[in-house]
Amino acid sequence: MNRLLPVAFAALALVAAAPAGAQDLSALNTAEQQVAAAWDATPLTFRKTLFATSISAFGVYDAKDGSSFAPGEQIVVYAEPVGYGYKTNADSTYTFGFDFDLKVKNADGDIVAGKDGFANFELVSKAQNREFLVSLTLSLNEAPAGNYTLEYLAHDIASDETATISMPFTISD
Repeated sequence: MNRLLPVAFAALALVAAAPAGAQDLSALNTAEQQVAAAWDATPLTFRKTLFATSISAFGVYDAKDGSSFAPGEQIVVYAEPVGYGYKTNADSTYTFGFDFDLKVKNADGDIVAGKDGFANFELVSKAQNREFLVSLTLSLNEAPAGNYTLEYLAHDIASDETATISMPFTISD
């Protein structure tokens, strides 16, 4: 029976051993530092913007088919910002987010609706999160049928950077 113990320990050692080609955490940390450097060098922009019918979380949404809306239908925009900054707080947490201004332009480019300070998104985290979603909902109950452009100007609350989401859409008859 004692002769089986070394075989059992050898089998356990094989199971517990790292898979071939596996890296340790230092390799992952090095890669994350490279991503952080690329992030810092990227101007504020949006990697993804789309009209949505529902939004649950980052990357978890149902995209709307097309960009036509019935009169009074809510216009929901899902957006993934990148390149935003972080404020370091006294308690070693980070604050980041956006203030949004809104403009709606008609087919001629005239501003037919708008609001500075339309929306604010702010998060305090113990990490410099890079997965952050913005969900913007607009109701244009009185808008006549026609072609429009929705513009949201994002102001990074941790820097002086801005970026615009511009999305054409139609209010149907």
